[in-house]
Amino acid sequence: MTSPHENEYAAAVAGMQETYGSPRHADTYAVGDHITFRMRGWSDRSYDDGRVINHHDGRLIVETASDIVELDPRPWPTGNVLPF
Repeated sequence: MTSPHENEYAAAVAGMQETYGSPRHADTYAVGDHITFRMRGWSDRSYDDGRVINHHDGRLIVETASDIVELDPRPWPTGNVLPF
């Protein structure tokens, strides 16, 4: 039997997932998450940022201010995602 507190917590979690999205793959990024990234070949001072709009074959689809890019969700330099 669940307590009223547990039921309230479960409803809050479900509401947050509905509002903000939830991870769809092994990566920890949900649709709507803001990320900063660097593409291969860019200088060590270059980066861009955007919002995750979808997942495709284990990669993130991210919309920036000027483009839509497909990224490796692993941390840089293995993948594309920066820690800030």
